[in-house]
Amino acid sequence: MNELMTYGLSAMLICFTVLTFVLSRFQTDVFPEEYEFALDPFWYVISVLFLGGTATYFVFPTLPDMVHELKYVQILLPFIFAVLIYFCFLFEFEILGNLIMLGSAGVISYMLPDNFALFPNYLDLWQDRLATVALIFVFAKGLGLLNGIGAVAGMQFSAIMIAFVLLAHFGALPYILGAIALAYLGTMIAFLFFSWPPEKIYLSNHAFEAIGFIMATFMLLGAEEFAETPLAIAGSFIITEVLFALYDRYMNYNKTEALFMNTSYYKTSEDGKYDLGVCRGVLKILVIDVVFSLTQILATDQYALLIFTLLLNWWLLSILAGTSKPQPMFSVTKWGFKAISGVFKKEEKEKPKGKKRKKKK
Repeated sequence: MNELMTYGLSAMLICFTVLTFVLSRFQTDVFPEEYEFALDPFWYVISVLFLGGTATYFVFPTLPDMVHELKYVQILLPFIFAVLIYFCFLFEFEILGNLIMLGSAGVISYMLPDNFALFPNYLDLWQDRLATVALIFVFAKGLGLLNGIGAVAGMQFSAIMIAFVLLAHFGALPYILGAIALAYLGTMIAFLFFSWPPEKIYLSNHAFEAIGFIMATFMLLGAEEFAETPLAIAGSFIITEVLFALYDRYMNYNKTEALFMNTSYYKTSEDGKYDLGVCRGVLKILVIDVVFSLTQILATDQYALLIFTLLLNWWLLSILAGTSKPQPMFSVTKWGFKAISGVFKKEEKEKPKGKKRKKKK
């Protein structure tokens, strides 16, 4: 644990300091009419992510707590694919970008060890590989979906990295993955520093899709270390939000140009009035997910807590999708007290109102 704290926290502080300094150089109140490479914060964010992660990988000593040996190509390759994906979307080749994302996920899935499977009791090996490709695609597209309001996607990325660190601390993941997660966390905290409402730095949805691809492949490394269910719980907000958006579009027939406009948090902030409240509400949900992720270490059933977390996320997001202000609705203490007191409080029956009879003389 001392090594994790030394290398990981150092990487986190360096990544945070470097990216904060770089992003502070931006002229945040000006958006150029034409794209300029030097003014695209994506390149700085992904560069610090890569440099911080790879530097931690090489500096961190080899530890015998890995189930599968962590190779440098497993750190490098997702970044190469992410850049290709982003370039396709940058030049508006969306179909090609989606195909490259699927192909890249297939390559990552092909590189998995033969003795590893996400659903060994339910799927054959080739079916499991297809499921892996689908999950990588969902997490990548989902992180872009969460970018309907700035900072939401960054919070989800940060929550998953915090889950990595805590799982490594409690022995459910190798220390090296926790150290790399700290480097990634430092980078994203720096971005959150500028993207918290009112936003000063913007990343496009496609930029977060590319970063989501990196996050999904990093989660796959944790799954190889038998922490697939805790990490799925930590990322359950993405799964729930994607299902919520698809449900609203195809079941409620709420057609919009962008799928992220069907998400729950976006509806409460169409006028930008409740952005800060939405971010706080999402943050509370993510804290619950991280806590449940740690609880999964002690769970006997492999998927029960995951299903419960997804249902809880759906319920909380349905509250967040309401028309009133999010902060009071997410005051769990007041709501719980009223709900409990209401159970034991006897309702007084109203007497039927009838016409008064006149007394006979």
